[in-house]
Amino acid sequence: MYKKLLIANRADCAVRLIRSCHNLGIETVLIAARDEPASLALTQSDAVFYTGMSRDAYLNEDNMIDVARELGCEAILPGWGFLSESYRFARRVRLAGLDFIGPRESHMQIFGDKLATLDAFVPKLRTDNIYASPQNDIEILISQDNLHSAWMLKGRYGGGGKAVHLYHRGDELRTQIERLSAMREMQDYYVEKAICQSRHIELQLFGCGSLGTKIVGIRDCTHQKNQQKWLEFHIEATSIGGLTDLSRRVADSFSAIEFEGWATVEFLRDADNTFHLLEVNPRLQVEHGVTEMARHIDLVELGLRYQCERRCDPRLSEATNHNPATLEFRLYAQSAGKLDFLGFDGDDWPDHPQSKNADYRVETGYVAGDEITGVYDGCLARFLVRANGSDEALAKMKLWLQPFRCEGVKTNLSDLFDLKSL
Repeated sequence: MYKKLLIANRADCAVRLIRSCHNLGIETVLIAARDEPASLALTQSDAVFYTGMSRDAYLNEDNMIDVARELGCEAILPGWGFLSESYRFARRVRLAGLDFIGPRESHMQIFGDKLATLDAFVPKLRTDNIYASPQNDIEILISQDNLHSAWMLKGRYGGGGKAVHLYHRGDELRTQIERLSAMREMQDYYVEKAICQSRHIELQLFGCGSLGTKIVGIRDCTHQKNQQKWLEFHIEATSIGGLTDLSRRVADSFSAIEFEGWATVEFLRDADNTFHLLEVNPRLQVEHGVTEMARHIDLVELGLRYQCERRCDPRLSEATNHNPATLEFRLYAQSAGKLDFLGFDGDDWPDHPQSKNADYRVETGYVAGDEITGVYDGCLARFLVRANGSDEALAKMKLWLQPFRCEGVKTNLSDLFDLKSL
């Protein structure tokens, strides 16, 4: 096992990664911006190296590699966001004699291009995708016959929901395509038929190279605002028709390419129970905790162990023996400001009234007094509960967070209490 590694992330992500590292006896070095506000991650890491300003500190590849080598780190653990999906960074890390904790750069390169992912995997997974690239005849898709269809203009190279634009008329889309083409930027986008009244379903997998790929869990991430997830829950493959077969095809497809490490394969399921491939994220997801609680595993630990031992941990197969309903709510700041209060009265946050109960979990990188600047992702905390059914999980979450308070910034907490069912 590693003795020391560098964590190339911040806030709640860094806290989560540090916890698993310390559980395995791994010393951590945390990269931090010189103007980084005080946070839990800075106090929990064994060492902190300040470099750069603001977001640049977490995107400067040269600095990270130099710091890792200078301080005797054996690997770099990226988490999610920032450089976690950069195959170029992964390649540079490995060429520098360090381990990059994540998939091979060749696979990261494929999945980093969403259009290439569709071209390669739609036939294998037999999903029903209607899309076109700049090299194809987009006009066929937005012809007069389809003038009133809804279309998505998507960024090829990441960006999440922020790189997705919805157009309710073909002529509106055509105008935008002409503008991008004139600016020679259309090659960075592709067009896809919008899927209305759909559920957002994602498969959490872990690849063990030549030893095969395991589907560890399935999540429903339908509840979103502005195409950004804010609530996710665990589901079983048997709960939706065709999902068991789809899971098998995904596992077979990733086994065939000898994929290694974490990945999430995302789909939309339409009203006719037809699946449409969205994308593949070759990294740890923000919502990985849903699968961890439902399956009684630590995905970060499994990733670290695989990187060192190159064997398929038996817990990946045993994980399917557990199936409790698990729900995650993401608390987002909707304004900048100082956190005057964050937590539950009478408890030392992030401790909470249910801290000793394994059915409850909090992931956060913030405490009262911290400044929310608006420069970074606004997720203040992620709350997870485990129950015997989805209705019980939602009720349990609401009861738990009834006394929770966040003062100083606006949040989306009311969205949870407005939700009647999953």
